[in-house]
Formats: sequence, C-alpha cells, structure tokens
Amino acid sequence: MNKISMYQLFAITFIFQLGTTIIFGFGGSAGRDAWIGQLVSCFLGVFLVLVYIALMKKNPGLTFVQWFPAQLGRWLGMPLAFLYPLMSLYVVGRIIADIRDMVSTTVLTKTPLLVITGVFVFIIAYSVYGGIELVSRLGEMFLPVILIMFIIEVILLSGSGAVRINNILPVLEHGWEPVWKVVYPAGITQSFGETIVLAMLWPETKHPEKVMKVTILATIMSGLMLTCLDVMAILIFGGMFSSFLYPLYTVLGLISIGNFIENLQMFGVLYFLMTALLKSVVHMFAAVRGFQQLTRMKNYRVLIIPGSAITLVLGMTMSQNISEHIYRHHFEILVPYIWVPLLLVLPILLLLVTWLRQMKQ
Repeated sequence: MNKISMYQLFAITFIFQLGTTIIFGFGGSAGRDAWIGQLVSCFLGVFLVLVYIALMKKNPGLTFVQWFPAQLGRWLGMPLAFLYPLMSLYVVGRIIADIRDMVSTTVLTKTPLLVITGVFVFIIAYSVYGGIELVSRLGEMFLPVILIMFIIEVILLSGSGAVRINNILPVLEHGWEPVWKVVYPAGITQSFGETIVLAMLWPETKHPEKVMKVTILATIMSGLMLTCLDVMAILIFGGMFSSFLYPLYTVLGLISIGNFIENLQMFGVLYFLMTALLKSVVHMFAAVRGFQQLTRMKNYRVLIIPGSAITLVLGMTMSQNISEHIYRHHFEILVPYIWVPLLLVLPILLLLVTWLRQMKQ
C-alpha cells in the first residue's frame, strides 16, 4: 500500500476542514462579528486536534476506531467504535443533501435531483474504490486550484469597489455572547472536531512523527482562510451577512471590474464541489474501512456499494428543504446529539482513561 506524503496529508486536512463551510459562510448568527467566532473556534479547535493526536501517540499504528477496543476492552469499546463509521455515513448523506440543494438552486435548476446526487455518489464510490492513493491524489490536485481561486477572489473583490471598511464596525457591538454561541458547540465541531476522522489515515503516512506538525499547520491555515472569507463577505454586506444562505457564493456575484470581469459565481460552485467531494470521500473511506477493521473483513471494497446506496437514500430523504436541512437537522440534531458526544466528550474521556491506565501500569 502506498503511504501518504506530508504534503498530501496537509492538502487533505486543509480541504477537509474547509468542507461545506466555504460556501455557507460561518457564524451568521453573530452578524458582523462572525469572523471573531471563526478565529476563536480555530484557536480552540487546535487544542481539540491535539487531543486526537495525543490519542494517536498513545495508540501507535491504530486507527481511531481501534482506539476504543484497545483502551476500553471489547465489550465496551466495540459498540462505541461502531458509532463513528455510522456517523461518517450520516455526514456523507448530509453533504449529498447540501449538493442537492445548492447545485439545483444555482447552476442546474432544471436537472433532476436524483441525477445530481447520483453522479456525485458515483464519483465518491469510484474515489474510495481507488484506495488511499487516489484519496491522497485528490487532495494533492485540489489544493493549488483552491488556493489560486481564493487569491484571485480576494484580489478581484478588493478591486471591485464593493468593499466598505465601515461594514465591519463596530466590533463586538453586542458583546461576546453571540460570538460564544457560534463558537460552542457548532464552531469547534464543524470543521475541527471532524478531524478525528482523519485518524483513519494517520497510520498510513510516510512520517507518522510529523503528523502533529502538519495537522496543526493545516488547521491554522484553514481557520485563517475561513476567517478571511468571512471578513470579505462582512466588508461587503455588513450586518446583512447573516441573512444570506450562501453568503460566500453571493459575494462572487458582486464582482464587476470594467464591465469585463463580472459575476464569478462559478468560482463558488467549484470551491464547493471540490471541498465537498474530498470531505465526502474521506468520510466514506473512514466508514467502510472502519466497518472492515471492526468486523475483521478481508476487503473494505465490498462495503462501498451498500455504503453509497445508504448515503444516497439519506441525501435524498433526510430533509424536505434547505431550511429544515440546516436549522433543524444540523443545529438541533447533528451538533448537540451526535457531534458533541462523539467528537468532544468520548475522545476526551478516552484520553483520560488511557492516561490513567498508563500511570497505573
């Protein structure tokens, strides 16, 4: 099996953490202080990622689904470990629903939803079937494209005349309360807590001793890029930032330079498709590999078709519209009842148990 290089790990981590946040924007409920919420979330997210890396170092050579049986025993650890592949399948279903809603309302308004989601799921399945080598090459290929588009976007927006410095003022007009509501629990878990899924790839890197350095760097860089995108949107929309469903997509429609360079919203669609695809592929890979390792199957590829079918059904049926998908399923169900226990509580408890066992020994 080919090992993942440090550049490939950086690319995968960076793009994975951008995820669907790159088009939805971050922390709209905090209004023009959303960028502060993103910075604080990134700062706390680094500490959460350090918890995951500490667990990796305490369990050398094991993926994250193997940490639980190794430290808690088979009877308690196995049921807890199975929750993570199930979570990854659910997240892929959510991303497919994001694709269904976003693409069908922006660029392919007359295309049947099943065609849009079916093609996306087929690409996910094909990528996962290619194994770690194909997953890592996806990240390697997407990273320069995303960075170049980001730089072009910032330059064009700055020169478009739509930016107003006063739109970001006053800072912390309503105090810290709206910011903290953005930071916890959604802000920490949205991009940074999900990084635990990448622990399925960490044992397959060429230099495991460099995983911490590369992952922390990617976490900081993704947090800064999301902060910059929020700042650009707020400088243009001001307090109206929170009223847009796709603020970072809408911003691109305002670019107009010399009546020649105009309406670059396709940049937003490309952003979204690349980051959503890589994140879906990593989650799907983690799900099928996790099930394979926990059940001791010989080959994870036999699980790809059933897993893809499940996520397609989830993506097509989990919500009736975008509002229900985001405000009900995400903020009222996914974040408090799935992400907080699996991405915050259980890893921290597992690390404490691991430390206590080692001290006792």
